[in-house]
Amino acid sequence: MKFSSFAAIAALLLISSINAAFGQYAPSIDDAQNFAVLAASTVTNNGSTVINGNAGVSPGSAITGFLPAETISGTKFSSALSQAGATQKDTQLLFAKLATFVAPTENNLTGKDLGSLTLKPGTYSFPSSVGITGTLTLDDGGDPNAVFVFKIGSTLTTAPHSKVIMKSGGRGPNVFWHVGSSATIGTYSTFVGNIIATASIAMTTGATTTGKLTALTGVVTIDINIALDLSKELADRDGDGIPDLMDDFPDDADKAFKSFSSLGEGSTIGFEDQWPVRGDFDINDLVITSKYTVITNAKNQVVQVIGDYKLQAAGGSIDNGFGVMFPLDRSKVVKIEGAVLEENQSKAVIILFDNMHKEMANGNTEPGKPQSEPKVYTVKFDIEKGPLLEDFGMEFNSFIFYKVGTSRHEVHMTGNAPTDLIDKSLFGTSDDNSDPATGRYYVTKTGLPYAIAVPAGKFQYPIEGKDVTLAYLHFAEWAASGGKSFADWYDNVSTGYRNPEFIYSK
Repeated sequence: MKFSSFAAIAALLLISSINAAFGQYAPSIDDAQNFAVLAASTVTNNGSTVINGNAGVSPGSAITGFLPAETISGTKFSSALSQAGATQKDTQLLFAKLATFVAPTENNLTGKDLGSLTLKPGTYSFPSSVGITGTLTLDDGGDPNAVFVFKIGSTLTTAPHSKVIMKSGGRGPNVFWHVGSSATIGTYSTFVGNIIATASIAMTTGATTTGKLTALTGVVTIDINIALDLSKELADRDGDGIPDLMDDFPDDADKAFKSFSSLGEGSTIGFEDQWPVRGDFDINDLVITSKYTVITNAKNQVVQVIGDYKLQAAGGSIDNGFGVMFPLDRSKVVKIEGAVLEENQSKAVIILFDNMHKEMANGNTEPGKPQSEPKVYTVKFDIEKGPLLEDFGMEFNSFIFYKVGTSRHEVHMTGNAPTDLIDKSLFGTSDDNSDPATGRYYVTKTGLPYAIAVPAGKFQYPIEGKDVTLAYLHFAEWAASGGKSFADWYDNVSTGYRNPEFIYSK
């Protein structure tokens, strides 16, 4: 974990920015020193931490967990009579002043996860808690000193591997997180801004932040961290404007951040290949797991995509191929490894294979019969003049395909459009209830999907020939509700949820 403080002069500049932005007085914090970490009761460290700046506690006195080999380049201050006491008082005044800032109605984001959002400078309010899963982009309009104030009624929590970044690539010296309770920055998160929490702050392993951390009544917990002082020049070896402590690629100016589609193994997708006929509806004709790493530059533009796939089952009798369509013009893909960029497509469509039976000798859907080991694939492609991550997303349009004569059949997730090469005359025939004119795709006339995606490792697909609605007894209700009812249909093992005799296991 890495994080930074700002010094007294930076703090004064910060307050000037607030005055200019909001036209109201903010308290002076002339007594503030270069505190990277400031707590009320205790600063607790675990692991090899280096703090380049001051660490303070007031009115408490405990700064613990720093081994002799570890360093604090600044000074340790403890007790209310120390410099930490003066800084705590000034920070409390700043906290009180920030509380008076009023967010316009449209900036009340109650109940919204901030991941995948892009926000303009201003004040934002959350009467209760707020979470960040994914990437929050602060659109500073090219001004790295733009002012953002986030007023949070209770807790601030980021999911592992989440990010808060400035669109300009700045460090966010004038970004404030005004937290009514405690803040927890998840493992390997990248976070800009200064956190002032009424209670405590927990910075977990591998997280990165460029702001001052102040716990007004509780503890600051840090874990294998590097704390740097923003008043000093931060190393930026590749010159892309992202300090090395925040840069996932500190020696490559074309790359800055990694984002992940999943914190675990990814998503498992199961397909029924008889579309537009309902078929046996066992959703095991092709089963594959996917996980993506999306790499962006300092301006949060996508420059590279890495896809990791694992073919789990090939239960269908048709020679299905597998591909993925990305929300990107085909011409923007400049280099690809591990797959083929399909011709005659307007969008970027990659093909991993065109016949699953050449990839997997056994279907892995019939107990007692020979089984094949899952097959692993890695695909990587570069993008030229790519979109922003918020527009590109992290989940993509996987599909299976095959041909009957010259007619190309494709099966996608419900609501996902096909590629340019599909035989469009198949829509709305047989059991299919698709209506391309209204954007309705790949759903049966009884409201069931032809493909499903669930978290990897949590879905045991049905045995060959066993209808998924008979294997998972609340699947149909889940599908009919649009995913609102029985969201745990696939992993709840309680009585009445599944028929184990119809579910495949090795």
